[in-house]
Amino acid sequence: MRGSPAPGPLPPTTSAAVGVALFLFIPVVLFLFIFHPEPIAASLAAGVVLMLGHRLIAMPYFRAARPSTCAWCHRTFDGSRPVVHALDLDTGREKLALLTCERHADPARRFFQFLDHYRWPLRIGIGLPLLLLLAALGAAAAGNRDWIEPATQLFRLVVGVTVHIAALGPLAGSPQRTARAAFPVHNFYLLGIRSILWIFRLVGAWWIFISLRYWLA
Repeated sequence: MRGSPAPGPLPPTTSAAVGVALFLFIPVVLFLFIFHPEPIAASLAAGVVLMLGHRLIAMPYFRAARPSTCAWCHRTFDGSRPVVHALDLDTGREKLALLTCERHADPARRFFQFLDHYRWPLRIGIGLPLLLLLAALGAAAAGNRDWIEPATQLFRLVVGVTVHIAALGPLAGSPQRTARAAFPVHNFYLLGIRSILWIFRLVGAWWIFISLRYWLA
């Protein structure tokens, strides 16, 4: 299916700026959880509020950007390049048609199919270390700081490995035209899948290095 979707309500420059601003919520939350500046209770509370509240403001942006933005490269469709209905993504609540530039349909399909196929190992690889870190932060806020550093380094190591595995998706997945959403799809539209995966690779590699240095010491 090809065509030229009608332009979205956000101009390209505005859409890109809003996407970057919304993406910055994620590193702020990670900073609060990993570096947990004093008082720890305030860092924990602020991180949880930002994490839960992010969806409320990111979803309207995703709704506005999806019909006119390539899911892979985040460029706004301007009629100069063929547009493809790359795949239908089942979020559990609805089925969403994801559009891409013609040459980006294949990596987008492979990526979402890979996430779907390995959904539970990937979810556990991110969710379990996060829960352990939140529990350690809660204990530290209550006065027991024995577990906060091991939990932080475990989070870095396991999440770093997990996101590196997820970044293999465009190479290892199969180009199916349907997939189930393993993670909130709106986060991939903040910068585009391609940019998000490069951040995964770079930050994940740094986290693995830091955590291995800690554990081997």
